[in-house]
Amino acid sequence: MLKRIYIETYGCTLNKADSAIMKTVLLEKGYEIVDKPEEADVIILNTCIVRHDTEVRMLKRIEVLRDLGKKIVVAGCMAKALPAKIRKVLPEVSLVTPQAVHRVAEVVESRQPMVLHSEVKEYTILPRVVDGVIASIPVAEGCLDECSFCIVKVARPHLRSVSIEKVVEAVKEALKRGAVEIEITAQDLSVYGYDMYGKYALPELLNAVLELEGDYVIRLGQLNPRHVINYLDELIGILKNPRVYKHLHIPVQSGDNRVLKLMNRGYTVENFIEMVSEVRRKIEGAHIATDIIVGHPGEDEEAFAASVRLIVEYGVDRVHIARYSPRPFTKSALMPQVPDPIKKLRSSYIEKVYEEIALNVNRDYVGSRAFTWITEVDSLRGRAIGRLFNYRPVVLDVGSKALGKKALIEITDATFYDLRGKVLELID
Repeated sequence: MLKRIYIETYGCTLNKADSAIMKTVLLEKGYEIVDKPEEADVIILNTCIVRHDTEVRMLKRIEVLRDLGKKIVVAGCMAKALPAKIRKVLPEVSLVTPQAVHRVAEVVESRQPMVLHSEVKEYTILPRVVDGVIASIPVAEGCLDECSFCIVKVARPHLRSVSIEKVVEAVKEALKRGAVEIEITAQDLSVYGYDMYGKYALPELLNAVLELEGDYVIRLGQLNPRHVINYLDELIGILKNPRVYKHLHIPVQSGDNRVLKLMNRGYTVENFIEMVSEVRRKIEGAHIATDIIVGHPGEDEEAFAASVRLIVEYGVDRVHIARYSPRPFTKSALMPQVPDPIKKLRSSYIEKVYEEIALNVNRDYVGSRAFTWITEVDSLRGRAIGRLFNYRPVVLDVGSKALGKKALIEITDATFYDLRGKVLELID
């Protein structure tokens, strides 16, 4: 029997949570999870295909792993949306779609290549593993939208929420296993519960989780502006809880309403500005992250300039910038395309603008003292990552002994991406 399993994960926090589900299933069946592909009997690659460059990277990784001569299982969005491309590289591959990750043991135990597929995801099991002190808890798959550019809708087409009671039990189990940071994640967290309860149920879910006792902090996944605007006041009230990071990831995608309409996003730039302004007015130091797609069909120079202005004028704390790439089965791929050289120039420019803004914002923290959770460590380099109350990362001069602890720190330096600091006191 093949006993040693290596799992390699790419993409979003929902993919990360799916890998945690697979680990949970396999560990409970007596398998061993190893840290290197060379040590494994079976390699599971959990894939992402959100952009073309990511797809290329996945195929190249499959080629590298293939040469190790191990049994390979490809899971994730690529297994669902582009199985033929995988088989072209590795004909004898086994596939597990995102909706079937809870059945991963079947494909590991099979002596023949097989495909595990389910129409709708059944969350018969939630993760019972903790990555250091971070637990990713998936609360829903799928969304309620039809964005023109998105291939993930092909891979995860139906909204499927987990009951509030089941999520609370999963969080309780994670806390027992030593988690101090709970990632509440979904493809679109803003629509959690709409399929199950007929309403936006995220506030109700979070309030139920926060009834659990313990010293922990909650991080929220991404929220579509179209939906979260409907209960923003309730969400702001929850963010004021000391056990919730004052951090929201609200992907705007473009600063131009005409482009947003082509993307079929269902909200306006003004809606986004209203939300950011309201959050910052009511929560001091709130950290706002967003996404910008550069070079989507229909983006002319005026539309691109509007995206740049949005970042500059509203000082968004973290901007994930992606150069648009056409994806199969999407409406945007059929539209007249912005030439690649123009997309490259625009993305380079907006990245430089963002980096300058982010550096200036981060420099304001230098010289201050703060309490932080230490949630990640790099024992080889003797460094750790702490998170401020608003999820802003701080690189610290401590090792693995500090993992999961609170610390009083002094911030000594800043980059556009993170802060740097020294630990003044570890708090047990």
